[in-house]
Amino acid sequence: MRKVTGIALALTCLALSGGCGGGDKVEVEGTVSYDGKPVQAGAIAFLSSDAKSGGSGGAPIIDGKYHVPVKEGLKPGTYKVEIHWAKPTGKKFKSESGDTLDMTEEGLPEKYNLKSELKAEVKPGPNPVDFHLPK
Repeated sequence: MRKVTGIALALTCLALSGGCGGGDKVEVEGTVSYDGKPVQAGAIAFLSSDAKSGGSGGAPIIDGKYHVPVKEGLKPGTYKVEIHWAKPTGKKFKSESGDTLDMTEEGLPEKYNLKSELKAEVKPGPNPVDFHLPK
């Protein structure tokens, strides 16, 4: 499996969160669980699947929760959703700065990220969007 770090996932997610300029953005937040347990560390990305939404966005997942604030929010519309989980492998490695970090790997099946089957409808106003992913 491809090895990733939680930091790399968070940076990827933050790069996606720029979205599209202009107003009409809304806040999206929710929970993410896999096999009944919260995803402890990862990233969620909302990718535009229609011209109406006109942008993409995302957020880190921490302790099973994510939050895309209005400032970095999404426009109403339909989105394809990709979720990544930085699952600890139990192994450690030293970073270039000398810090000891946990090695992680993708903890979710491709149907939730690289070949995502997940969708979300974002509407005007508050948007609680939870993902309870079966194993």
